[in-house]
Amino acid sequence: MRRLLDYLNDLTLRAYVKLQVLAATEPVRLRSVLTSAALALAFFIPSLAQPDVTEHLVSFGAVALPILVGESARKKVTPLDGE
Repeated sequence: MRRLLDYLNDLTLRAYVKLQVLAATEPVRLRSVLTSAALALAFFIPSLAQPDVTEHLVSFGAVALPILVGESARKKVTPLDGE
């Protein structure tokens, strides 16, 4: 049993690190995947199809992603003024 728990812990940590790398290198792609996942869930769970709920989920992802992965991701998706 301990071996299985260690394997699941290792698998979880690897997935978390891969998600962090993806978020840092491809923030726009990750944001679109999260938006698509929220809309797909709305198809299967009708209560998520409310415009208010979907808007909050997408807004949270758009704000939380740069905060979670740092300034480098924000710089990649924020247009520069005058350049």
